[in-house]
Amino acid sequence: MELILMILPLAVILFLLIRKKHMLVAGLVGGILAIIVSWILVATGTLETGIKPLDINNLVVNVGVRNMLSLYLAPVIYAAGAVMIARSGSIKALIEALNRVLKGKIAYLAAAIVLVQGLATYMAGMGAGNTMVIAPLMAAAVGFLPEVVAAMAIVTAVGFTTSPASTETAFTATAAGMEVGNFANMMLPFTIIVYLLGAGLAFWGVYKKGNMIRQGEKATNEFEGMDTKSLWLRVIPALTFLVLVILGGKINQLLPVPFLVPFINVLVAAILCVIFCKTEPNQVSENLIDGSRYILTTLFGVGIFLGFINMIGFLGTFDELAALVGRAPSWIVTFVACLFAFVIAIPSGAFAAGVLTLILPTLSLIPGLSPLAFGLIAISVGLGTQISPVQINVAALSEGFKISIFDVIKGNMRYVLISGGAIAVVALIVGLI
Repeated sequence: MELILMILPLAVILFLLIRKKHMLVAGLVGGILAIIVSWILVATGTLETGIKPLDINNLVVNVGVRNMLSLYLAPVIYAAGAVMIARSGSIKALIEALNRVLKGKIAYLAAAIVLVQGLATYMAGMGAGNTMVIAPLMAAAVGFLPEVVAAMAIVTAVGFTTSPASTETAFTATAAGMEVGNFANMMLPFTIIVYLLGAGLAFWGVYKKGNMIRQGEKATNEFEGMDTKSLWLRVIPALTFLVLVILGGKINQLLPVPFLVPFINVLVAAILCVIFCKTEPNQVSENLIDGSRYILTTLFGVGIFLGFINMIGFLGTFDELAALVGRAPSWIVTFVACLFAFVIAIPSGAFAAGVLTLILPTLSLIPGLSPLAFGLIAISVGLGTQISPVQINVAALSEGFKISIFDVIKGNMRYVLISGGAIAVVALIVGLI
């Protein structure tokens, strides 16, 4: 009975999100239920104290909002930079240049962009910031295709849950009792396979549409009469920024002190927009500021929502659910843990590392879980977040492709479920070995 009470607020939030209610409406209803349940559990002796007003303020403001605004500063800066570059015309010029090089073979272009997204995520250890840069490029090239968006989402999820530079990998490696670098090397074959499959999915999605794809042409017609040299000069800001986002961290390792940090990268891109795109400095500045508004608004809303999720965590819900997974037979426990991680990430997947911190401490107490099992659990969390309406990468895809968040989720659903099912099958095999 107590477990049912603990799960009730989470179930209500998930139900309301599925019904397309605003995340704050769903979170508020779930939060109120969590408060009521907390005092019921106090009366039964399960909890020592219920959720009080000071706890609410702390969980929402000091934990939820503050964490989102502090942990995602790089995506905010990169999002602003991406808008600044796009409004200077550099991304449109890049698409036209690539179309000329590939002679209209857009399917190959889509596959290449997915691989760039995966590589950028793996190197940076984060997805949303790269998505803000790369999604507009993909949207300009092929428009909105479910296969393309899903491919970007899937490689991003696997990238930030297996990257040696990510918070998610650090948490998972610690739970698995491994050094981060060794853990990342163990998971690298999975990363490579998923990246290739993601590129293949994007290629297939574009190829099957064939001549129906025309959205990108409208965005590049203005450059049709421009000579190749002038076109590539306009590409320099977008191409430079993309290289800095992907390789900045690696280059910093070769320097005495880190230099290519997010703000410097954006500043370099801004100067290049003035020089090569002939955009006025005042306009570049305005574009930069305006470009941050969407993601800042999203982060604020998601932070409040996470506060409500934290109230559910206060009840011990996630600990109890993780402990329940541990009661499964040893040969199927990894499979069950992956399903549990995937499902939990849907309503609470705004911050994948946060989900892992909620469930890994308890899962690490389950005997018999191998390091590979923990890696599969982390990937399952990452995939689950890509059909979560409160995930920052989903919001970044929504903004990049100019579609609603629920359209992103609808497009992702089939392919993310297939991917999650494949990981679960691997988990089942791992459990049997």
